[in-house]
Amino acid sequence: MKKNKLAAFAILILTAVYLTGCASSGRISQKENKPNSFAGNLIKVLLNNRRREISFIVQSPVVLFKDETPVALIKTGNQLKFYQEGNGLELIIQNKTFTGEYFILKPDGNGNAIKYNGVRYAGNLKITPGENSVNVINQVPLEIYLKGVIAAEMPMGKGDSYFQALKAFAVCARTYAISKLGKGHLFDIYLDTRDQVYGGLSSEKLLGNKAVDETRNMILTYEGEPAVIFYSSSCGGRTANVKEVFPGNDEPYLRGVNDGDPPNCSISPNFNWEEKYSANKFIQRMKNSGYLDGGDYTLKNVDVGKRSSSGRVAELLVNVLSSDGQSKTIAIQGNKIRAAIRKADDSNILQSTMFDVNFNGSNIVITGKGNGHGVGLCQWGAIYQSTQGKNFKDILSFYFPGTEIKEIND
Repeated sequence: MKKNKLAAFAILILTAVYLTGCASSGRISQKENKPNSFAGNLIKVLLNNRRREISFIVQSPVVLFKDETPVALIKTGNQLKFYQEGNGLELIIQNKTFTGEYFILKPDGNGNAIKYNGVRYAGNLKITPGENSVNVINQVPLEIYLKGVIAAEMPMGKGDSYFQALKAFAVCARTYAISKLGKGHLFDIYLDTRDQVYGGLSSEKLLGNKAVDETRNMILTYEGEPAVIFYSSSCGGRTANVKEVFPGNDEPYLRGVNDGDPPNCSISPNFNWEEKYSANKFIQRMKNSGYLDGGDYTLKNVDVGKRSSSGRVAELLVNVLSSDGQSKTIAIQGNKIRAAIRKADDSNILQSTMFDVNFNGSNIVITGKGNGHGVGLCQWGAIYQSTQGKNFKDILSFYFPGTEIKEIND
């Protein structure tokens, strides 16, 4: 066994000499999850799967593995070019080509973190073939992953006034993350709002790290099982009943709570908002989102058809007249409204569905509150409660009534 390890090491060094000689300067059902089954796991975060080929410059020394075999030490400045080739990958470094089912890049062992697209990541990068894509996946210990999430998802505030909210969020993020472990074929979780925003080591903050450390292994449970977790920036004054936003879910601890009077989350810098659209722009949004074809239409009216128990728009009615005089009413339901209308500048989906709408015949004005779907934890509401002396357990009980905090085992 020792002889084989020495042989592998010799291959590594010899290849490294060749490759570095010319280097340049340098969200979810969780019922089946058991609370004690996940601690210590690596979580696999998808960083990129956009193209059938990718290339990037090595920004810190790494060891290259072909499948599970070390083949090269790559110095800073080398360019790596990965191509999807059948069911595997082809890698070109300088004038040398490698083929394999997948490749892994690991830190060189001298305290360097891996940098990819300017972001520092703990753990390693696994490059795999996908469906018409090359996947870059960060394999990182769960607790370290959470430190890259909390700083990307939550403001840190001044001093430690936000600290209890950060701890509450850390428990939520951990609970959400373990619900994703092992569910995907190649990776567990996205690095953006499709799951949780993740900024790697580059985004970490001391206070956020402390919140993760002080809640280590803690998750939110209901009747002994990991809770289903949702959170949003600002609920607008009342959290939403989960089944109104995400049909198929009806957890009793996600049925909506009043967020205070005035709302706790009214401290959010974007609590109140307004969007204005011309009639023509609004018609174009209906076309872009597939509710109208490419014909000529005149906007006749925009009105709220139904509201949910939390006051959100459950159905938006858009009445148009076609060029041949035919009247048509479009009914857009629930959270789909946000993606259909979008913000006036088209930079993102509409902030929330807690709004009023006014149409004067020429322009539509939407006046709203809050930011996000509104289910579960209200992040700015949690922050306000933290500034008022509530601890993280109180905050979690407020937004997820009936749940308990339990620890998963190391």
